[in-house]
Amino acid sequence: MKYIKERIFPTNIYILDNVLNQKNINNIKDNVYSLYNKSKSDLWQSKSGLHKKLEYKNLCKKIKDLTKIIFKDHNYCYDSFDITGMWAGILKPKEFHEPHTHSNCILSGTFYLESDGKSPIWFCDPRPVGGILPDVKEQNIDNSTLWYYPSIENRLIIFPSWLQHYVHTVNSNKNRSAISFNIMLKGAVGSHAQLNYMNV
Repeated sequence: MKYIKERIFPTNIYILDNVLNQKNINNIKDNVYSLYNKSKSDLWQSKSGLHKKLEYKNLCKKIKDLTKIIFKDHNYCYDSFDITGMWAGILKPKEFHEPHTHSNCILSGTFYLESDGKSPIWFCDPRPVGGILPDVKEQNIDNSTLWYYPSIENRLIIFPSWLQHYVHTVNSNKNRSAISFNIMLKGAVGSHAQLNYMNV
């Protein structure tokens, strides 16, 4: 039987492994834990602004390089873009991060500084659930309403900021340390023809 199968309205997730060398990772880890050790609060997050620090220069470059590829893949017209916020977060064993999105940005992402891979990032299907949901022989990316990617050390993941995501309870004896960030376009965005032009 000859037929055509197409995938419409895709939500793309971009993953890059082996992002930094060990020296860069150690420098970032030292900085994160120097901030963390001053508070050690539950569900700890640093203040935003880490992208302005020297220790994060190489990570920021990798993020921007991958972002350029993403924008090219999507054929976006834009003047420029920037990392508008970057912060560290440490989840201790038994802690979790509730479902959330990131507002006022176009892309968001996370870089795994420390993890044993047992606490993945989960993404929720943004489409309204309706109709019939049959049982499946095996879950795959085409029949799931939730999908996850392992939190592998030295892995970078970038995704649309509107995509809801969360972290289940950390189920190990090791902290899950990550650097999160937001990206926003700068300059002219949209078009006069579509009546959605603005300058940001």
